[in-house]
Amino acid sequence: MQRQKVLLATTDAMAVAGAAALSQVLGSRDLYPLKPGNWGEAVAGVTMLVVVWIMIARTMGLYRNGRRHEVGAIVKASCAAWLTMVAISFFAHLAPSRLAVGLGLGLTIGFVMTARILVRRSIRFFYSRPGFAVPLVIVGANSFGAYLRDRIREELTQYEFLGFVDENPGSSAPNGSNGHSVALAPVIGGLERIATLSAAHSNLEAMIVLPERDHDQVERIIELCERHRVRWRVMPRVARTMALTVEMVGAIPLIGPPGSNIEGLNFIVKRAFDVVVAALMLLLLSPLLLLAAIATRLFDGSPLMFRQTRVGIHGQPFELLKFRTMRVRCADTVHREYVKQWIQSGVAEPTQGHSNKVYKIESDARVTPIGRWLRRFSIDELPQLLNVLYGDMSLIGPRPAMPYELELYQEWHRHRLDAPPGITGLWQVSGRNRLSFEEMVQLDIEYIEGWSLGGDLGILLRTLPAMLHGGGM
Repeated sequence: MQRQKVLLATTDAMAVAGAAALSQVLGSRDLYPLKPGNWGEAVAGVTMLVVVWIMIARTMGLYRNGRRHEVGAIVKASCAAWLTMVAISFFAHLAPSRLAVGLGLGLTIGFVMTARILVRRSIRFFYSRPGFAVPLVIVGANSFGAYLRDRIREELTQYEFLGFVDENPGSSAPNGSNGHSVALAPVIGGLERIATLSAAHSNLEAMIVLPERDHDQVERIIELCERHRVRWRVMPRVARTMALTVEMVGAIPLIGPPGSNIEGLNFIVKRAFDVVVAALMLLLLSPLLLLAAIATRLFDGSPLMFRQTRVGIHGQPFELLKFRTMRVRCADTVHREYVKQWIQSGVAEPTQGHSNKVYKIESDARVTPIGRWLRRFSIDELPQLLNVLYGDMSLIGPRPAMPYELELYQEWHRHRLDAPPGITGLWQVSGRNRLSFEEMVQLDIEYIEGWSLGGDLGILLRTLPAMLHGGGM
């Protein structure tokens, strides 16, 4: 799989470079975004475009297994890469041809899609040849085996699935994740079939998925595979109830639950996106911020800002900023009780006296008239853009937790602290009117483990209409 990712990245790079070069020829302008007559700068410009495209494509999941939403991700990555080059040319005081940029964008999308189709067809052709295909049996006619079979058929692999081998078909986890029975055919026999198949196929492989069976039985199957020189892989027992990742450290495999995808290069990309967008938003919204500050001071007096300690990434406390919307020196007892009830109840958030937004109390006498207006359009949240610039928050992420609510958390709830908290997030644009606390945490963890720059852009775009229509954040 890793080699396929490298091959896709290589063909993507060639496609993007070819699109840039052809756009220069068809646009009758020198290669965007560089000065004419300088081949060294031309090569540097193409290289920069390719690197930017690959980085954006990686954050959008274009080099993960599977092809869901691939076309949309290619379009987004291409638009983002060319817009980045336009921005670079602006700051470098260059004047790229608009025709060349438009052609380059369209050609990039077309070339990348075409290149990926050709690569996959070529791989599929070679994998179908007798010398390349790897015959495979799955030991374990159960829902885990059915899931594995389906993934192998859907993904681009070298395996030729022969069938299931099991002494007791369907005895382990006979139902699928949706509660319905799983189609397990063909079951080609018991364990004795491994010997006959290995005689017919010198490169036979076996995948052992029997997490419900005892350790000794799995050991006997492994010994059987070793005796007949069948390459084997085994599903660990711990994988029955959770998604796992396998990391090789030297020759030692380490198995564990998936962690945050907002690490390393992805964290740098997300942070750069946050800084650029937050700075632009502060600049564009400065008149609105000024009007909100003046209105708050005239009608409610000082202080203008409400400062509150919240819990950030890895449990680090920080001071969250908001325009003050409540009367001065209001006790937070009501809110504490509300939070406690919401977390401990295990059901959707309390409805009496509360809005359909997480942690927003609607009929609250503590809120001032101007504060209600600021809350309606989420203007009170805009000072958090400063928190984003400071590095305490992100534009998109989990809701920033209160320190006192951590005492009510279960251990798995704390995984939502593995990313910077956000001004908005997946839980706010999920389309649900009311969320239980556990539903919100599940959405937070889903966001953290599957983060992509394209996902952040989508959430941001879905948040803006709610603000403009007075739906709040």
